[in-house]
Formats: sequence, C-alpha cells, structure tokens
Amino acid sequence: MSSRKPTQARAKPWVEWFANRITDPVSRLKFLQSVTPLSVPRARRRPFWQFVLAAAILFAILGSILIVRASARVRPAAVTRPKAAPAPPAPPASPVWLVDKSTDSETYSNGLRIDTLFECAGHPRAYLAFRVDRTNDFTDAGVRRTAPAGIVFHTTESRQIPFEASANGALKQIGESLIDFVRRKHAYHYLIDRFGRVYRIVPESDAANHAGYSVWADDDWLYLNLNESFLGISFETKTEPGQEDATVTPAQIHAAAMLTEMLRGRFGISAGNCVTHAQVSVNPENMRVGYHTDWASSFPFAQLGLPDNYARPLPSLTALGFEYDATFVHWAGTRLYAGVELAEEALARDAAASGLTVPELRKMLRKRYRARMAEVLGMNGGEASERPGEQ
Repeated sequence: MSSRKPTQARAKPWVEWFANRITDPVSRLKFLQSVTPLSVPRARRRPFWQFVLAAAILFAILGSILIVRASARVRPAAVTRPKAAPAPPAPPASPVWLVDKSTDSETYSNGLRIDTLFECAGHPRAYLAFRVDRTNDFTDAGVRRTAPAGIVFHTTESRQIPFEASANGALKQIGESLIDFVRRKHAYHYLIDRFGRVYRIVPESDAANHAGYSVWADDDWLYLNLNESFLGISFETKTEPGQEDATVTPAQIHAAAMLTEMLRGRFGISAGNCVTHAQVSVNPENMRVGYHTDWASSFPFAQLGLPDNYARPLPSLTALGFEYDATFVHWAGTRLYAGVELAEEALARDAAASGLTVPELRKMLRKRYRARMAEVLGMNGGEASERPGEQ
C-alpha cells in the first residue's frame, strides 16, 4: 500500500485538472473511470487497450473544449479600410480688386492699370443662351442673360512698323489714331497697344461690335453672335496664315494676362470660354467657319494662364452643321485645325448614334441654327454688327 501513495499523490492533481475542465458529466465520469488505475489501487490492471482508448477520449474532449472556447470569443468587427480623404480643393485664384479709380484710369490689385479716358457707351448687354443638346429638339427657347459669358481675343490687323526706340514717335501716333478709330466704331471692350497699355473702349455692361456672326459653346450653353454675350479684347498687331508664334510684345502679353485674370474673376468666366475670333467667326450665307481669321493659330493661351483652347472641337461644326473650306485650312494652321478634326470626329459619332449619315445630320443641325438665329435676331432687332479692320 505504501508503495502506491506517491503515485496517487502525483496523479491526483493531474486527474483533477483535466476532470475539472470537462463540463459534460457523462464525459467526466468516463474519464475518471478510465484513469482509476492511476489513483485507486486495484487487484488487477486493466488491459493496455483501455489506456489507449482513455487517451483518445481525453484528447477528443480537450479538442472540443478548445473549439467551443475559441468560438465563444468575441470576434472583431469586419475590417473596413478607411476611405481615402478627399483631395483638398484647389485654392481659389487670388481675388483681384479695384485699388484706385480716377477720372481717367483704374488700378487693380494685380498691377493692372486701365486707361478709361476714351471710354464710350454702347447699348446695354442682353442676349439669349441656348441649352446644349444633341437630341435635335428645337423646342427649347433661349434663356435671357445680361452678364458676359466669355472673352473673344482679336487683333486689330492695323498698320505695323518695327517696334524699336527709333520709331517711338510714330508708334505713339499710330496707336492714338487706332484708339480714335475703334472708339468711333465701338469695336472692342478693350484695346491693348504695343506698349502694353490697356484702354477700355466700351464698358463691360454694354455690347461692342467685335464678333458679328459667331458661334461658341461650353459644356452646357450655346451662344450665337457673341457681340452681346462675350467681351472683346484686341491686341494692336497683325496675324498671318498658319502663323505659329504670336507677334505681340512682352508688355502686351503681361497686360493681357492681368486683364484676363481680372475679368474672369469679376464675371466668373470659365477658361474654356476664352477663345479667339478665328474659332468663333462664321459666315451664315455659305455656312462656312472662319469668316474672320485673326488669331487663327498663334494665340498665346498658356502665357495668359489659359488652357490650349485650340484643341477644343469647334461648336459651329458639331452643334450647328457648319463646314470649312481650303481657305480656312490655309489660315488655321495645325493648332486650330486640330479643333476642326475633333469636331468632324464628334459629328461622325453623333450621326452614327442617331442612325443618320453625316450630311443628313448636318442638314438637321443647320435647321437648328436657323431657328436659333431667328430668335437672336428678333431679340437684337436686326443683323449682327461686324467689327472693322478684318481681312
């Protein structure tokens, strides 16, 4: 008997540890019965296979306990990746405000100075803007507006002499004559001479005779005869067919950038609505684009802080069915012609989507143009006024 006590002492904690972790009474009893030889002396030992069976039962019971405990643990919530924080909005352009105003000039916070000595009133601005749609629905009437929607850049196509110190007197004389001429014709809202001086000719609240028959569109609105809807800025210079480099002075570029910044901020004009006369001019008699071709290919968009709007499809082709001819291609050069090609591709896609040929779609779009023009001319009381000095 004394020889079994150490075994029982060593076995008892082990047996109790496992027995206390078996929650099912039947399983606990089976376990205790299977390990009785280790804790209670018997007259004879059980067969060896019973120990193997007891060990298997023990491990099975312990495995089930671990599984139950693992499943009872609180599972973490599904992992959700935090959404990327939205990119901060682009900082707004620095506001440009009027600093000083006198009887003959205005000075702005970006350094712009406008000479107002030659300012002359036109008639109050009012025009119709038409919603852009390609459904060939002509029933929507134009929306009446009075705020300028864009800017058309021009050249005076006036006499040019070398820009050098020895010709200073002649340069000033030619500039003064030009100002007098465009003032009498109410030809532009602004004129920038070769010295970079900015002259207001017609106030922004009034229409000027700068664009005549013309077409432009942004993503939402179509504009006809831009005298009323767009401001006109002209540079004292000339352009040539296919010209790639602007023939303006650095002072003119600098002044135009400041003027464009001020006007865009003041009237909320989008960059896409700052275009050249060659891009918007049309001839309704033969339904051709490019009746006037100043700034056909060399306008310095980037230097004025604008995107290359030559790369925009010409709305006159895509929305109203106008065409172009060899003369226009000669003047346009590669930059403006890119917009023509994009317009032709868009017209072909629209025709295919409508189940029409391009000539059939163009015919329908021309019907749209005549309907829109009837409204515009009815509102403005006659034909569009063209500006002087065009080639």
